[in-house]
Amino acid sequence: MKHLIVLFGLLLLLSGCGNSGGSDSPANSIKDFVKSVKEGSTEKAWTFLSAESQKQFETTAKTRNLSGKEAFDKDFKNPKSLGNLNEDFEVIDEKKDGDNAMVTLKFKSGKTLEVYSIKEGAWKYDLARTNKEMMKLVE
Repeated sequence: MKHLIVLFGLLLLLSGCGNSGGSDSPANSIKDFVKSVKEGSTEKAWTFLSAESQKQFETTAKTRNLSGKEAFDKDFKNPKSLGNLNEDFEVIDEKKDGDNAMVTLKFKSGKTLEVYSIKEGAWKYDLARTNKEMMKLVE
């Protein structure tokens, strides 16, 4: 009986740890982020963002007198805020370079998009780098 109580306690402890976010692959970090936003779970989607991406929200939110998380919640409350990522897509390539990865997505329209992921314990969507790389394309 004593062993069962200890075992039950360990199970409770492990189940209480929860998921601090992130995914098992770069591609899944993007898919999981998008799925969470589409399901209306900005709380969960926030955990799939890289630390640098969260920091970017913190910085820009100051002008709105919000926390980064509050700004993210407002900005991503509507799945249309995902832009192209709101469309159906498939992953056609995933290139890892150490703790960084580039994921190429193909949309039903035929257009492609490169997004980035970073390993921070688990793989996280690097929205900050994705935005930075996209800005280079328009310069």
